[in-house]
Amino acid sequence: MMNEGYTWLVDIDLEKFFDNENHDKLMNIVSKTVKDGDVISLIRKYLVSGVIIND
Repeated sequence: MMNEGYTWLVDIDLEKFFDNENHDKLMNIVSKTVKDGDVISLIRKYLVSGVIIND
């Protein structure tokens, strides 16, 4: 399956992507597909949540 004629492999690190991306624009795009307000709210909360390291 890995060698189905493809010769490129792309490795990306998404760790900082959502920190740098405009959340309002991203949520506008998401809301065009996702119609459930609870899911949209959950995605927004995930985007702005912090990370706990070592406890």
